[in-house]
Amino acid sequence: MIQLTAIVDGKRATMLTDASIEDAWNSCRSRFGARFEGFAPVPTETKARSKWAEYRAKQVSREELEAWLTEQDDEAEIRKLFNGMRG
Repeated sequence: MIQLTAIVDGKRATMLTDASIEDAWNSCRSRFGARFEGFAPVPTETKARSKWAEYRAKQVSREELEAWLTEQDDEAEIRKLFNGMRG
């Protein structure tokens, strides 16, 4: 379960989801339409846990996970978090 802060009509709303961040984005866009402005900056740990959950559920491959990692500004920190989640 991850917690995100959605911005709707300029107001913050807390959202809990078991879905990926991308699925949560699509859900908010579908539900709120143009009023959905996006999410507040997502903490590194939340991004890491969400992507790791996708990987463990076999929704993304190891290659896709590595490609995503190389796109992240905080790659080293995320790798450290992943290593802690492996156990």
